[in-house]
Amino acid sequence: MNTTTSEDFENAIAELAIRRKLMIYARGIDRLDPELVRSAFHPDAVLVYGQEGSVDSFVDNMGQGGLSTYSFTQHFIGNVIIDISGDKARSEAYCLARHRNPAQGEKPESDFLWGGRYIDQFEKRNGEWAITHRICVHDYTRFDDVDEKWEGAAIFTQGQHGKNDIVFANSNQ
Repeated sequence: MNTTTSEDFENAIAELAIRRKLMIYARGIDRLDPELVRSAFHPDAVLVYGQEGSVDSFVDNMGQGGLSTYSFTQHFIGNVIIDISGDKARSEAYCLARHRNPAQGEKPESDFLWGGRYIDQFEKRNGEWAITHRICVHDYTRFDDVDEKWEGAAIFTQGQHGKNDIVFANSNQ
């Protein structure tokens, strides 16, 4: 007989909270929202994106020649494995991130596809799970010129950087 314990329930709730933090991070990155990005990390977190840095240095880089140079980005996080031990957890999450480079002179728009993984350590502090240490692992990249675009896209609501994106609009739905 397989019985579920209260620890199993607590771990399931913790896993949902950790997964939500990963999704909040992706939204924050794609909307260039520094406060959302910060909310995924504890303030003293260490981030290793090639070089070791802080949450503040990472967020500063987002807007100053970093992600803000792209027309848009879209980070998809999946294949998440989380191992929980009390108020600490470790996770591996795959990430596919598409970045649209704007046209420059004779050079057409291009897409930069990045594939990698986030190896994160989480801690629960004051009832909230957040990342304390992240290593960003590069697995592959690819660049493609944008030769064609879907003409039907123009009638859709367009995604935007910042708080003007539709996701932040008040809705009665």
